[in-house]
Amino acid sequence: MRLVRILALIALCLAFTPTSALAVTGYDSAYSGESAFVMIDAGQTQSFQVFFSNTGTTTWAKGTATEVDLAACLADKVTCNAQDSTDSTWNSGWLSATRYATATQASVAPGSLATFAYNIKAPADATGTHRFNGDLVVASSGARIHPEGYYQDATVNAVGSVTGPTPTPTPGSTPFPSAPPATQPPATPTPTPLNFTISPWAYACGHTTFANPATAQDTAMATDGCPPGDIAGTATAAYNSTTGALALSKGGATSDDLAAGALVGGLTHVTTASFDVAGYCGAGAPRINVTTGAAPGQAGSVTHFYGCSANNTAGHVSITFANAASDGSGNGGVAPTDTVYQISFVQDELGDTTLTNIKFNGMSQ
Repeated sequence: MRLVRILALIALCLAFTPTSALAVTGYDSAYSGESAFVMIDAGQTQSFQVFFSNTGTTTWAKGTATEVDLAACLADKVTCNAQDSTDSTWNSGWLSATRYATATQASVAPGSLATFAYNIKAPADATGTHRFNGDLVVASSGARIHPEGYYQDATVNAVGSVTGPTPTPTPGSTPFPSAPPATQPPATPTPTPLNFTISPWAYACGHTTFANPATAQDTAMATDGCPPGDIAGTATAAYNSTTGALALSKGGATSDDLAAGALVGGLTHVTTASFDVAGYCGAGAPRINVTTGAAPGQAGSVTHFYGCSANNTAGHVSITFANAASDGSGNGGVAPTDTVYQISFVQDELGDTTLTNIKFNGMSQ
């Protein structure tokens, strides 16, 4: 009798145990980063970008039965293909009231990275911070592929304030803004002219620290500006000018807004880059971000990114910037004649990596 009661109790517990959502056969995805949260004026339009890797077995083809869309979700992060009542006034060219966008690429094969971009326009009477929740869905059915709880925030400036530059998009593995700064660090005089400079930085909770080494920490305290749900962790960046080694590290949680990197200064045009990598080499990090068209955060600026693993052969990463297929942002690559406004190495996926023998345009530092 006692055994019967125990078995009955186990069965009762199992009956009320939540079950995880089932993936759609052939479809799966992995969050790979997003552009920064924005400050916006009432009546102003700004853009968001989010990046997902196709980790399934089906190619996402735009305009076909396998198209994948970024759908709007409610604040509960469970109810998708639904629009929060306050979202409608922010809609600026979305696919529909419940779909932000489809991938910018015509097709995204398994193992490739997809870019989803959409605009928001702040209503004339908007105040405070507005959150845009979403997840990927199969366009034809609306079924979620791999619930992630993606979101981005837009905060309306107070009347009379001035909008500051928005950091550039940084695809990686951070569901919060982890962008390198839009401004250069103070110049450090050097007695010997260099082909380019390398300035380490570390980012967390909306703040960028320039130093060598640079350190930034998530503490998950309500008073430190970290996004809710952050877990304690540290990002560090250090450059050894003697050995030419750039060490980048992100610890803690992959989902946190930590990032490490280094600004590359002194270059206005780029053709190629190369470096040797030891340690972590993922699809989105360490990567090189290149901004063209205008300064980061300004109208007309375009960010291109070049990931590590896609350009890695036996520990040596070689990049041709004009090669559109290498540009993971889907923005067509950087032509040799394009004016470059910012270059940055970014490590915002969990892991430690060291880059050596760094070259741009065939030249060492």
